[in-house]
Amino acid sequence: MYRPAKTSLNGRTIDILNVIRSNASLTYQDAVNEIHDISDIPKVGDAIMGNPSLQNEFINALINRIGLVVTTSAIFNNPYSMLKKGVLEYGDSVEEIFIGLAKVTAYSANIAHKRELKRYAADVKSAFHVTNWRVMYPLTVEKEQLKRAFLSADGVERLITDLINQVFVASNYDEFLLFKYMLIKGVNDGTIITDPITATDIKDYAKRFRALSNDFTFLKSEYNYAGVRNNTPKEDQYIFMDAAFNADFDVDVLASAFNMDKADFMGKLLLIDDFTTFDNDRWADIRAFGDAYSESEATGGAGAFVDEVTEAELANMAGVKAIIVDKDFFQIYDEVSEMEDQRVAAGLYWNYFYHRWLICSCSPFANAVAIVETVTN
Repeated sequence: MYRPAKTSLNGRTIDILNVIRSNASLTYQDAVNEIHDISDIPKVGDAIMGNPSLQNEFINALINRIGLVVTTSAIFNNPYSMLKKGVLEYGDSVEEIFIGLAKVTAYSANIAHKRELKRYAADVKSAFHVTNWRVMYPLTVEKEQLKRAFLSADGVERLITDLINQVFVASNYDEFLLFKYMLIKGVNDGTIITDPITATDIKDYAKRFRALSNDFTFLKSEYNYAGVRNNTPKEDQYIFMDAAFNADFDVDVLASAFNMDKADFMGKLLLIDDFTTFDNDRWADIRAFGDAYSESEATGGAGAFVDEVTEAELANMAGVKAIIVDKDFFQIYDEVSEMEDQRVAAGLYWNYFYHRWLICSCSPFANAVAIVETVTN
């Protein structure tokens, strides 16, 4: 597993054009000269636009060599990136293993000979997480877009930025929805333990946060779905909080509740717009046209992972104020991040298809608790 380095597009158009040339074929290098002044940019455009094969080589280098590198490096730039596990280089599944406490027994020299060669099985539990999110982002680049890119000093930079944003913003928004989906489903199906609270003052919540945060550091079995004895150190605790509810809190009060200074706590606080709405319109497109679910689609049935978030489930989230999770609760791995291309000669455009495959699952062994406000009559 690894995490791509964060990369930003900060090169000038001149530098981008020269980098593409230096990595291009000899035919391209013979036809396109290295440039050192912005006045030479249109000359590169004239050379490229006058030869379809050079157009193909240039646009593929622009998207695949530069655009995809930036997009891939940005995979971990979403607001919940610290909870993703990395890129799965081999295989399409991950086995999560939890080893419980060793058994204890009283010492006795009298029966030592009976114990010497006896087998003592470890308390080992496992959970499998498999690839269950396969989506594709189509992108079309028109010949006229490419032509216009050579008309200004920053045209190529803006072209890359515009193209990347189409894919990057969409992909990151879908990842945000994935986290939100897993939180909503987790509370409703019991994967996330619920902790009711009747509060009369905002400080009551802070006290409960402190109590839970402290309790997480001890070996307890009541805070995870599998019911195993597990603990979560302070540095591994993260809290999702409704943005409106968070506005009622002083950050210093929250930081104090987790026994952290303000700077450290801000890295653990993950705001979410709310827990009672979900973009089912976007989700419907993914369910209908993506391959984010199992092959049961062929028989008309939705897969086990991607499902509609119902009104009843959203209503059940009305009292949720915050969710505290162990950093290992989300088992999310990137598996495939690839761009495929196809030139459509009849239409004078290029089609690109950005593929994203993920493992999206929750650990049954990691601690996760939702603080739910109860209403008294």
